[in-house]
Amino acid sequence: MAAVSVTSKGQVTIPKRVRLALGITPGSKVEFDIEGGGARLKLLKKHASSSVEGGAAILKYTGPRIATEDMHGGKAMRKAAGKHARR
Repeated sequence: MAAVSVTSKGQVTIPKRVRLALGITPGSKVEFDIEGGGARLKLLKKHASSSVEGGAAILKYTGPRIATEDMHGGKAMRKAAGKHARR
C-alpha cells in the first residue's frame, strides 16, 4: 500500500500502480465513499483519449473524410486541397 500526502487544498496524487490497475487517466471521474472507518475509491467514468481520427467529430466537420495515411501529400489530400487552393 502506498502512502501519499494531502495538500492544503485536500488534493492527493493517486499512485501510478492504482491508476494503471483501474484505467484512470487525466479527465476520468472518480468517487470516494466512506466505508468502515476508511475510504473507498471508485472509477465512475474513464476519459476517452483523443485520436487523430476523432478530430473531425470534435470539430463538427461535415466535409469529406480523408484517411490519415493520405494527409501528408497523399492523393486524397491533394484532391481536397485543389478545390480550395488559390492559383
